Amino acid sequence: MEVVGLLCLAAAVLAWGFLWVWDSSERMKSQEQAGLLGGGSRSLLVIAHPDDEAMFFAPTVLGLARLRHRVSLLCFSAGNYYNQGEIRKKELLQSCDVLGIPPSSVRIIDNRDFPDDPGVQWDTQRVASVLLWHIEENGINLKDRASPKL
Repeated sequence: MEVVGLLCLAAAVLAWGFLWVWDSSERMKSQEQAGLLGGGSRSLLVIAHPDDEAMFFAPTVLGLARLRHRVSLLCFSAGNYYNQGEIRKKELLQSCDVLGIPPSSVRIIDNRDFPDDPGVQWDTQRVASVLLWHIEENGINLKDRASPKL
């Protein structure tokens, strides 16, 4: 009699496990169909200088990663205002690594057109041109921005 009880219990546990896995799978499919999961989506985070990704967008980046978006980051300056550009570039790459953005998906623009200087207004046409090129080159279909300069 104990054996029959154990077999019934085992059958019930297996049936419950099967239904739970099946239900989870169906919910995941419906979320993908509703566009809630990335399923190949490419997201772009645009920041003016290193540390914006951590100070303003860490929860957003982690949420996009959880939804399986492929996140790219475009940083318009090296953060060289205090002559620490090389250090800040390394810190940005380390921060992105922690946030799940691979180095191959991080682009740091380090040229005179976009100095890290609050007294300089960037040429909006030049920003738009660089941004559009980056979006097209990487097949980006979701964007976000961190700075009114952008």
